[in-house]
Amino acid sequence: MRRLRPPEALVERAMTSLPEQVKRLVAAGAWRRRTARRGLAAPALVALALTALLWARGGAAGPALERFEEQSVELPDSGTAWTHLDLWTDRHAGQTAVMDVEVPENVRVRLPDGRGGALERRCEFARCVHQIVSFPGDGAPLNVALEEPGRYEIHVRHESNEARVSERFVLIAERN
Repeated sequence: MRRLRPPEALVERAMTSLPEQVKRLVAAGAWRRRTARRGLAAPALVALALTALLWARGGAAGPALERFEEQSVELPDSGTAWTHLDLWTDRHAGQTAVMDVEVPENVRVRLPDGRGGALERRCEFARCVHQIVSFPGDGAPLNVALEEPGRYEIHVRHESNEARVSERFVLIAERN
């Protein structure tokens, strides 16, 4: 059994997913020196790489949930219309979740600040991603402000140890 070696392609793939610190050890030969004495260098390296890969993916044990919702937003004659995005944050069963909110240019968002309040951010590029940590019982909703008529796609991804959720909202803003 000790004479068996993993395929070189598997070793290469495992190496590319290792954290930088482990890569430096391997590149310096420190890992090989420690394990070569026992003839376990390649199998141990592959086991370490697979463990690091699984650990890096971490997060939810369950499958990812996906959701799509389309909303119409009526804009006032001048000014801004705020609309609430109803997120599936209840899927996290009261756990802290990391949330990425991706919005298009000229869209403002109000994000929970972790203290029961809200932070307001404006996107001034083609697309912006705002990352926040959503705490259990935060209670602050996610609101989006639109100023011009058009079609806006907003992607929200949130992940905890309990769930991974990807939500896509299409907002159709029109003036009457």
